[in-house]
Amino acid sequence: MDQNESAACADFPEWQDGQPYVAGDIVNYEGSAYIAKYDNPGFIPTVSTYFWEPYSGCSDSPEPTEGSSSEPTEGSSPEPTEGSSPEPTEGSSPEPTEGSCSYPQWQQGQPYAAGDIVIYEGSAYIARYDNPGFIPTVSTYFWQPYSGCSDSPDDRPRAGFGLPEKVVAGYYPNWTEAPVRIRDINSNYNVIYLFAAKPFGGSPGTTGAVYWEPPGDGKGAATNLNADIEYARTTQDRRIILSVGGENNGMSFPTRAKSETFVNSVIGIYDRLGGFDGLDWNTFEANQAPDTSEMIWISQELKRRIPGFIITAPPAPWNSRDKTFCQQMVDAGALDYAAPQYYDGPDLAEQSYIVNSVNEWVSLLGPTHVVVGFGLSDRQYYMSIDEAIPTWNQVESNHPALRGVFDWEIHMDESKGWQFANGVGPLVTD
Repeated sequence: MDQNESAACADFPEWQDGQPYVAGDIVNYEGSAYIAKYDNPGFIPTVSTYFWEPYSGCSDSPEPTEGSSSEPTEGSSPEPTEGSSPEPTEGSSPEPTEGSCSYPQWQQGQPYAAGDIVIYEGSAYIARYDNPGFIPTVSTYFWQPYSGCSDSPDDRPRAGFGLPEKVVAGYYPNWTEAPVRIRDINSNYNVIYLFAAKPFGGSPGTTGAVYWEPPGDGKGAATNLNADIEYARTTQDRRIILSVGGENNGMSFPTRAKSETFVNSVIGIYDRLGGFDGLDWNTFEANQAPDTSEMIWISQELKRRIPGFIITAPPAPWNSRDKTFCQQMVDAGALDYAAPQYYDGPDLAEQSYIVNSVNEWVSLLGPTHVVVGFGLSDRQYYMSIDEAIPTWNQVESNHPALRGVFDWEIHMDESKGWQFANGVGPLVTD
């Protein structure tokens, strides 16, 4: 629908910069009405079209526009009358399963995201849409009985299973206006990081929920995002990992409730994207001490709920706190590998420093839990490809079982003719 077909709605407020919105919220922006498809922290409706779409149903009882995946919040449209609630989606059971689930009890007033599973009055229910804590047996528009109830992981779609034997990873930032589509990323990359989900309310997060905004659509990367992720995972046998954090976006987890909200939020993003393969704890750049015990619980819970789920982290190579965190995570079976970042700081991109530092990390975690992070750029404290190749050759010679490499970042590598992918990638996997 063209936005001009959607006139401003007199009964709905003007969009406000920085105002958080939930799925189903309707606002006026520059003379037209828009409905939030997903929760967001106040993105511009005409820019963040993944989170907003034009709204044409201006009335006191709005209904979502045709094709919208969002639903109105409670009170914005009447609850279905008895017998009129929607049929469960294909593959779901019309009856709730009795109590063999390990999922949390439903909590009044607790926000839930699409895909969250709860126990209510002894039965399991799954949220069909985001909601602020509606009662599962009353708000059947937002909840449906869940039949996959057992102590085994959720029956969510999977493509690959666990890590490749050798990793060639690259970060895929979402701020580029016309990035390469995921399916067209150089084939030597077998792990792709979606960078980066951020906490609602800014660091260290207000509720524990996170959001991820898709990249620009100049080459169709956003339009084809879900299809390309599925193609990369199924046909190309790649792993797609959601990175959380980045610069100034650390998170704290002082309570189990905040940890549970984080897990449910990640599961919500997982379901909206049609699945991905892991989570990257990229939360080391905001001077935020890790809540290690809760991050272990979160990581293990995600692994429990999604078979083969991968957990990684890119720590600072020199930081003793990061080393302790990664060692405790590995010891708990909650971290598949740590990938120290050897760039963007004095001496970090020097071969001698990298060789000595990798020795320390291998001694700490074991070689199969270490991936070496490179940054290729013309900027200071970054490497050229002619420096990266002999550096990898040296560390691999010292530790043949090293898990692999990553590159910061894919868009830069593309602009340089895939120097890293084609120069280092085959050295790792062959």
